[in-house]
Parts: sequence; structure tokens; C-alpha cells
Amino acid sequence: MKSLSKYRVVHTLVASSAAAIALLWTPYALSQTPASKGVSQSVPLQIKPRVAESEQIWLRSGQLPDVTLTSNLLFRILAAEISAQRNVFIPAGKTMVDLAREVGDYRLARRGLEFYLAGGNLAGALDAARVWLRIAPDDAEAVSTEMALSAASGQTSGLAEALRKKIDVATDKTAAIGQSVAVLSRMPDRAVAFSILDRAISESNARNLAVSRLALADMAQLAGEKERSLSEAKAALAAAPRSEDAAMRVFEYGLKVDPDQAQKDARTFITAHPDSRRLRLMLTSYLTDQREYGAAMKELVAMAKRSPEDFDLMFMQAQVSYRAKQLDQARGLLEQFVSVQTQRQRANAEGATDAPSALADAYLLLARILEDQGRLDDAVIQLSKIEDPASRYGAHLRQAMIRAKQGKIDEALAIIDSAGPDSDEEVVLGATAAAQILRDAGRIDDAIARLKVADQQQPDSVEIKYELGMLYERKGQLKETERLLREVIALDSGHAHSYNALGYALADRNQRLPEALKLITRALEISPQDPFIMDSMGWVKYRLGDRAAAIDYLSKAYSKRPETDIAAHLGEVLWVQGQRDEAIKVFREGASREPKNPVLLETVRRLGVKL
Repeated sequence: MKSLSKYRVVHTLVASSAAAIALLWTPYALSQTPASKGVSQSVPLQIKPRVAESEQIWLRSGQLPDVTLTSNLLFRILAAEISAQRNVFIPAGKTMVDLAREVGDYRLARRGLEFYLAGGNLAGALDAARVWLRIAPDDAEAVSTEMALSAASGQTSGLAEALRKKIDVATDKTAAIGQSVAVLSRMPDRAVAFSILDRAISESNARNLAVSRLALADMAQLAGEKERSLSEAKAALAAAPRSEDAAMRVFEYGLKVDPDQAQKDARTFITAHPDSRRLRLMLTSYLTDQREYGAAMKELVAMAKRSPEDFDLMFMQAQVSYRAKQLDQARGLLEQFVSVQTQRQRANAEGATDAPSALADAYLLLARILEDQGRLDDAVIQLSKIEDPASRYGAHLRQAMIRAKQGKIDEALAIIDSAGPDSDEEVVLGATAAAQILRDAGRIDDAIARLKVADQQQPDSVEIKYELGMLYERKGQLKETERLLREVIALDSGHAHSYNALGYALADRNQRLPEALKLITRALEISPQDPFIMDSMGWVKYRLGDRAAAIDYLSKAYSKRPETDIAAHLGEVLWVQGQRDEAIKVFREGASREPKNPVLLETVRRLGVKL
């Protein structure tokens, strides 16, 4: 195409930043399609005559169209690119797609697709994908993109058959099934997505392959069909008896159906294939979470015997020992691990091994053990040994926290101030850590002063604004709290805790209760399982007079997280509702955990409850 070779330079110069933004939104990496995937002579084109000039287009089978570049074409291309750079994506996308229709160049349609996606216009992106596919019907990328966008738009008619055909003709079945899963993963309704994949695979010539059964197992799991997910995983293992991936799915999905049988299945596979490292580590992790530390350690020791050079297993043994509160044993294992990793570091050129990172992990765990044993100065010394750049700043913050625990507040702050952050993220971490130390020491004004400076230096940090807002809330300065929390929401509309904190602050003061309910409802939509947000919802329901709903939310919150603050709220509602024996029981549970909790003490004093 004569014209495209001329405008490609301009296109590249102008489009780089817009393309970078747009590509973040694409459902697939839109790589450059070879020119050989061009236009067939049967493609109908809509060519519109322009005033004062004409455009000539020659179609050549299997090649890009040959277009005379007119000033009008060049102007429209540049205008679209400049609009995109200014974040005016939708008109830019429309211009590119219109041009693609006129000149028959699939690259213009693909560019329009990128612009539509960057602008969040799914309908326009789907239209662009269909223009791209009409121009280049044999382009596999165009086919996949059009299907993915159709699925995301809920247009699933014929999708199962299209995917079935795609799988049938593919020489690489694994890739074809993976692409089909990627297409369906865009669908909001997981059950419908699973049913489409089920039909596509069941009617394909790949129905009996292990990869097909694994894909169905994964999609069934996402759809909440636990029994089907497990049966498909077992079918995959039957099709490929040596597949560790299939055995891992049988174990993982089996735990949600029958944990005892899942363990038996895992051990059966391990007995037949003792080098199955990933499955054995999954089993070890599960056993550790179940507090079956002896069984977990037994697995790790058996693995270490088979793979004596796998030094990570030694670190994992130390972790299990630490979880089991066998601190001396954990420390001994870590000291062996440090010795091995130090030798590795000395024997290899800098950057040739992961020894520095491994040593950092070991020193961090050693410091934690020493801290648990009350040897705080020794813990600080262990942290000072960390040389890994990725862990060094975090180690300084941990040292500061230990000094603060010793009551050495100024020394702790000096450690943070001298730590030397290497990124904006570390600046934020340092500022919030310093504020936490000052807050816990009762120096709220000093904490606020620090975060105000940090907020000026990092005006887009939601972490700093949120922490500063919470400090103002502690001082009862609701106006400043609300200002900062609304700034957080403006920066991050999905920040559930900001909605919750503002809603709770209003509800606790019995102010603007309908607005508080709206804020907490939004927080619960974002994080429906968060017990602290459930607590806030229960509290605002109580303030609004709906005691039954309040007890329901507060009981769920307390069962998930038996915190003393939640106990105080639940106890109060039960007391006012007349369930006084139950209220006293909850109050006493809270007091046994945290006898000086200010919320609980104020609640029982106000209600006249004697514990």
C-alpha cells in the first residue's frame, strides 16, 4: 500500500503514548499481523468521494490494498491520533474505523479497536473488531478478538459452535482450547461461560484430551459447580495418568468436596510419582494450614532426602517449625540455611544467584523468631544483615517498629528518616509507618504533621490520605476526615474502606444516617465478606432502628472476626433488644481478649452493665 508506507512514519511518531494507553485495555496483545493476511477481492468497500480530490484504491488478493494517500486521508489519520493523545478516544476510534471501511486496511480497524477500548466503549470496540474481521476473514487474531468482545457483550449466539470449529481445525489443541477459555473468561456470567465451553469441547474432536478436561474443570470451578469440577479433573488424570497438573486439580478441587479423599488421592499420586514437587508442596501447605505440622514436616523431610540440593526445602521446614511454635528448631534450620546461602553468594558472581533474596527472607524470619522470644536487640541485629535491595527498606521499617515497641520512639523515627527510600512506594511506606508509631505512642498531632507533609509530597497517594483521614477522625475533626476520604474515593472508586470509614464515622455520631447507609452499602458491594464492613452495616442499621437486621449483620461479623469492638456493638444491640444474658456473654468474651478496649468500656459504662 503506497499510502500506508508514507503515513506509517507519522503514525508511529504521533501514536506512541496513545497506543501504550490503549493496549492496556485490549483483551489480547494485538501484535502486528503480517501483511500477507490481507484482503481478498470479494471484500465489499464503501468508498466515499471527497470534494476537490479523489481517492483511488486497488485491491490485490492476499495483500494490503494499494491506496493513494491524499491530504484528506492524512489529515483524518493525524486528527485521530492527536485526539487519542488528548484522551478523546471515542471520536478517534470512529475516525479510524470509518477509514478502515473506506480503504479496506485492517490495521486501521485494529487501531480503532484500541482507541475504543481505551475509551471504555465496548460496543464501538466490537464494531471495530467486526470491520477488522470482514477485511481479513482469515486472520486468527481478528477471529479471537471478535469472539472475545462478543462474549463480553453478552452476544453468545453461535459462540459454542464457533469455538468448536476453532478447536477442530487447530493443529495445536492446547493453544486453541486456551484461546477459547480466554474468550469465555470475559463473560460476566460464569455459568453461561461454562455451558458454552462444555458444549464446544464435548462436540469437538478434542473431547477426550486431558487439556480439554482440565479446561472444563477450571471453568466449572469458577461457575461454582464443585462436583463437576472434580469429576472433570479426575477425567483429565485418567486421560494423562502421569500429569501432575491434573493431580493438583484433583487435590485442589477435591478439598472442596471431600477433604479426606482429596488427601488420599494426592498421596496415591505421590507414591507413584515421588518427584511431584508442586503437588507435595500443595499438600504440605494444606497440612500446615490445618495445623498438622508433623505430617507437613514429614513431607518436607522426604522431599529433601530425594532432592538434597533443593535448599528451599530447608527454609520451608523452618517456616513449618515456626508455625508450630518450635522456635529453637526453626532458628537452627534457618542458621543452616543462612550458611548454605552465604556460601552460594560467595561462590558466584553478583547477580548470578538468588542467594541475596533467600538470605533476606531468612534474616526476616530469624528476626521474627527473636522478637517472639523477647530478644529485641538481637532481632534488630539480624535485620541489619539484609543486603538485598528489594528487602532493605522493609528491614529498616521493621527495625523501627521494634525500637518503637521498646519505647524508643525518637530512635525509631530516626531509623525511618535515614533509611533512604528508592521509590514513591517506599516513601509512602515510610510515612505511614512513622505515623503508626506516633499514633500508637499517643502523639496524634505529630503523626498528623508528618502525614500532612507526606500528602503534599505525594498528592495522589490513597494510603497517605486514608491514614491522615483516620487520624483526624480520632481527634473528632469529621470535616477534615470527610474531605480526605472523599479525595481517596475520587482517586480510587473501589477503595471499600474509605466508603466504610466515612459511613461509620457518620453512623457512630448519629449524623446523616441515610448517607451513611449509602456509603456503607457501597463498601459492602465492593467487599461483601469484610467483617469490619459488616460491623458498620450492623451499626448503621441499629442507628436507623432496624435492630433485627443489625443483629444479623453484627453476628455474622463477629463470627468471622471476634474483635472486641465488634463484640461491643453486638452486645449493645442484644442488650437493648432485651437479650441481656447473651449480651453479657458477648461483652465478657470481648473483655477477656482486650480488657482495656475503650469502645467496650464506654459501652458497658453507658448501659450500666456489670461484668
